[in-house]
Amino acid sequence: MTKGECMVQTAQQEKPKASGQLVQKEEKKTFFQKVYDLPQAAGIALMAALLVMALFVGNFRALKGAEPGAFLRQGSVKTIVEDRIAEAGNVLIVAKRENVDASLVTNLETAQKALSESKTAKEISAANALLTTAVSELMEATVGMDAENQTMLMKAADAFAEQGSFLRQEAKAFNKQAKKAKDLYEKLPTRALFEQPDWYEGL
Repeated sequence: MTKGECMVQTAQQEKPKASGQLVQKEEKKTFFQKVYDLPQAAGIALMAALLVMALFVGNFRALKGAEPGAFLRQGSVKTIVEDRIAEAGNVLIVAKRENVDASLVTNLETAQKALSESKTAKEISAANALLTTAVSELMEATVGMDAENQTMLMKAADAFAEQGSFLRQEAKAFNKQAKKAKDLYEKLPTRALFEQPDWYEGL
């Protein structure tokens, strides 16, 4: 074998190796390099989609960070709501001794059920307003009942009102924190994609 033939054979043997090295280099390309290698229109579309996704995720995290979501899970509101429902039930028990209108009884029981099933601050606010009205109407319908029952009724009504005061205090503290989320929500470019922040209305 001549010297020239050896050089040709050596070059041929080295070609696959060089090709393999090239493949390895291509495999090591970063994500952004691959995006850069895409056709211009496809690359622009992908980058735009990534920017929108990043904006959405950023807005979502910012909004969740400003919401006092843990407040409702601390148990204080739940306990107050349960006590308020129970005291409304005591009012109802005494009021039934006066043979009040059946519609007033139904209204109160419906409001109790709505409040017990409420999960969010807005739902609690609405159901609490219904229960307050129902208890008030029932109290008006029992004016003139005998002294003993009247005393028991007033005691239950006072306890109901006291729990309402506690609920307003909790709601005030919650809303103070929720205002940050409400103000942030109005500034978010992607706010149409999120639910409005939760807060107590009318409390």
